[in-house]
Amino acid sequence: MKDEPNTSATSATATSGSAASIAAASSGRGSPDAATEVSAPVPSPKPSLGERLGQWFGRGMGRSGGQGGGPGGGKGDGKGDGKGEGKIEPVKLSTRAENALRRQLSQCLSARLTDTAANEAAREFMARYTGASPAEQLALLGVVADICANDGNPGTHPGLNAREQSTKDGSRDGTRDGESARRGAGGLAGALGSARVRFLKRFNALPDGLPFLVRWRADMLHHRAALPGLAALEEDLGSLFSTWFDVGLLELHPITWDSPASLLEKLMRYEAVHEISSWTDLRNRLDSDRRCYAFFHPRMPREPLIFVEVAFVPDMAAEVHLLLDEQAPLEDLRRVRWAIFYSISNTQPGLRGVSFGNFLLKRVIDELQVDFPKLRNFATLSPIPGFNEWLRQLSAQALAEVLGPKRQKLLAQEASLADGASGAQMVAWLQASPERKGTQALQRTLGEALAAHYLAREFVRGQPRDPVARFHLGNGARVERINWHADLSKKGARQSCGMMVNYLYEPEELDANLQRLIDGQPALGRAVARLL
Repeated sequence: MKDEPNTSATSATATSGSAASIAAASSGRGSPDAATEVSAPVPSPKPSLGERLGQWFGRGMGRSGGQGGGPGGGKGDGKGDGKGEGKIEPVKLSTRAENALRRQLSQCLSARLTDTAANEAAREFMARYTGASPAEQLALLGVVADICANDGNPGTHPGLNAREQSTKDGSRDGTRDGESARRGAGGLAGALGSARVRFLKRFNALPDGLPFLVRWRADMLHHRAALPGLAALEEDLGSLFSTWFDVGLLELHPITWDSPASLLEKLMRYEAVHEISSWTDLRNRLDSDRRCYAFFHPRMPREPLIFVEVAFVPDMAAEVHLLLDEQAPLEDLRRVRWAIFYSISNTQPGLRGVSFGNFLLKRVIDELQVDFPKLRNFATLSPIPGFNEWLRQLSAQALAEVLGPKRQKLLAQEASLADGASGAQMVAWLQASPERKGTQALQRTLGEALAAHYLAREFVRGQPRDPVARFHLGNGARVERINWHADLSKKGARQSCGMMVNYLYEPEELDANLQRLIDGQPALGRAVARLL
């Protein structure tokens, strides 16, 4: 066993945790009504490095790692820094402190970007917010929401919210006619938008301002339901991030066993698909027959934004356990025919909605083709995180319609499901472990058929219902093969009855496949098409 990395190096704390996946992926990933633009999953809250080391050494360093599975539904809605655990009540700011904070924020909103005093006020607020407790941060966000929901004027009454302030102002100026009111409202909205953007750019211009804004937006997303006044500011920040994190500005770098220990620790912390359980597990994923690539921003050089793990294998992978097996022999890179993307993880909940996952895979494929000119086959081994949830919701009639007459006859062979089984009963049956081989074969036949229908036919607002399918099909991939019992972990059984799917990436077919998806007919491999 090779030496472990030098853990005496400073391990940076993760800047943020879960947000709604991508949208899932995402995010919220669990819900089909979540944002349709989905990226890779975001990790759940994880313990500190010290706690994890204690757990790892307690388990034994040689144990096979990774729980397997896929991005969890709804993961993207929590906070990965521990603040999302339970309900947080904001601290009560004194009237004097709140008034001072309002004046400070109003100055940041209204002054020119070159105003030294306003820039110093922004620096002070950033330091205060960063060092505050979760409860105090929520109180500060409440004031920010109120300021950004009204005109941001230092003269606004600190005891009134935006609606009350508007009523008060309207009563003072009751003679203005309706047309003038509409013009004034439009002008105010434009001025407010400009002020908010200037407010955010002021923070971005500060040293460490961009990482702060990424963490700050994660907090805004987390508390947006409780503080609706944050919506406009959060949306403005998301729009700015689309420019500030344009793929042309990002740098693709490999992560290897020789990378700094602090970066390796972040890889463990941020892994959202198959948990990294030990240093040995991580070493296996960074071995000579593996690759890991991540996107970095020049102003966040020690913080991976999204990363992908790649395995080189002789055939298209059908079981994740074989990829995660620490005892498996190294593959001969001279003979490998397939590159398998088996884990893709977003790391920053604050960048939800900023899509660069598709560019990551295309860039990685280009890099691999440079390093391995004879390599021609690229595919994923992906979870199906929304399958069980979808199947449970089906009534007996809906399940019968999905299966069709021929498979309904097959289903009648199973006594426990013969009399109008519902989707929930089907999930329980697919998760069971029967002894009879005939029942096992029937499980596989029906399970793969249901998974194929779910991936190829279940759409929401013109997008695949499954968040991971939405991500890969949106990249131009093809649904190539359903793999029965590919992930036998508890997570895999809970999400998709242990099934996984291969999405095939053929560089010359990506654009054509994307057009098929737009036309409502996602690209399918022959094995999947036969299941429909």
